[in-house]
Amino acid sequence: MKVKDIMSKARVVDKSARISDALDLMEKYHCRRLVVKNRDGVQGIVTLRSICGALGSRRKYNHPPSLFHVADALSDDYAIVGPEEDAGKALEALKGVGCVIVVDNNVAGQVTAKEVLAHFVPEGAVGVIMKSPIVAPPDARVSHIRKLMMEKGVSRVPIMDGDALVGMVSETDVANAMRSIKKHSPQSRQDNNVELLIAMDIMRTNVITATPETSLKDAAKLMVDKDIGALPVLDGQGRLVGIITRRDIVRAF
Repeated sequence: MKVKDIMSKARVVDKSARISDALDLMEKYHCRRLVVKNRDGVQGIVTLRSICGALGSRRKYNHPPSLFHVADALSDDYAIVGPEEDAGKALEALKGVGCVIVVDNNVAGQVTAKEVLAHFVPEGAVGVIMKSPIVAPPDARVSHIRKLMMEKGVSRVPIMDGDALVGMVSETDVANAMRSIKKHSPQSRQDNNVELLIAMDIMRTNVITATPETSLKDAAKLMVDKDIGALPVLDGQGRLVGIITRRDIVRAF
C-alpha cells in the first residue's frame, strides 16, 4: 500500500493569514492542524496547540486577534513524504511527529494518526499502552489548563469531580474560548475575563470512554467512527485509570 492510498486532503492556509482565519478553517473542516504555505512552498504547520501557545503568550496577551497571524504560531511537528512511497514510511514518521505532509510538486495530501488507524491497527489491549492522565477539577482556571497542556505535551485534560469523570477539555475548547474572549471583550477586560474562565465553562460532557480490556482494534474504530482523538480509560468501578490517544496506538506498531 502506498502513501497516496491512505492520505486525506490537506487543508492549507497562507503564512500571512490571521490566526482567526486559521481557526475558522479548522472549525469548518473539523481538523486540528493546517499546512502552512507561501509562494516558496511548505513553511510548516499550524496546530491548535501552537495557536493556544500564541494566544496565551504574555508578550502578546493584550493584542486583539486581528494582530495575530499564522506566522506567530508555526510548528515544525511534521515530516514530508511522496505519494508513491510505501505507506509504512508515513506510519514510521508518525511515531515522531504529529503530521505527515504528502508533497508531489505541490501539497498532495496529508497523513495523520486518524488516516493510519483507518487502515492499520496493532494487536493488543488498551491497558497495555494507556498513559496516566493529566487531570483538573471543574473549577480549574482555563489559563491553568492551557499551561498544563503546553508543559505536559497533552491535547486533552479529563475533568474530575472527586473520583467522577465529568467532562473533557481539549485544545480546541481552549483555543476557541481564548479567541472568543479576545474577540468580544474590551481590551481592558481581556486579562480579567481569561482568568475568570474555568473548566466547567468550556468542558464537553458525555465523554466516550474505554476500559483497560478494550482491544486496540475496537478503540481505534471508535476514535475513527466518532472522530475523537482520545479515550479516557475507566476500570470496572468507573474510576479513571488512564487515557489513550490515536498517536499512542500508532506508536504501538
